[in-house]
Amino acid sequence: MMGGAWFQNVFGAPQAVSADHLLARATEAVRRHLGHCVAPSWSNVALHRDCIPQYHLGHFQRVDTMRAFIKNNNLLLSLIGSAYDGVSVNDVIFSGRTAVAELLGDGA
Repeated sequence: MMGGAWFQNVFGAPQAVSADHLLARATEAVRRHLGHCVAPSWSNVALHRDCIPQYHLGHFQRVDTMRAFIKNNNLLLSLIGSAYDGVSVNDVIFSGRTAVAELLGDGA
């Protein structure tokens, strides 16, 4: 995944950027970050517009209120996943790890 909200600033207008250009940029990023210098044997470049959901204004305060209610009422419930703390894979993993730490008494 590349670009997101900054796609146009980094790559230009979506309708003007070629799949070959995007593949070259992705391949360069893999080389730079992982040291992998071999060209991919297969690739598929797809441009998806407006595909990452955005939370409504006040979302995080609402989630904090729900979590406070759960804690104050000693409910055996955890709110985790992309609907609560972030839509990326990293956000979801962090959300799950945080919830487990709290259930085990290692976090707060």
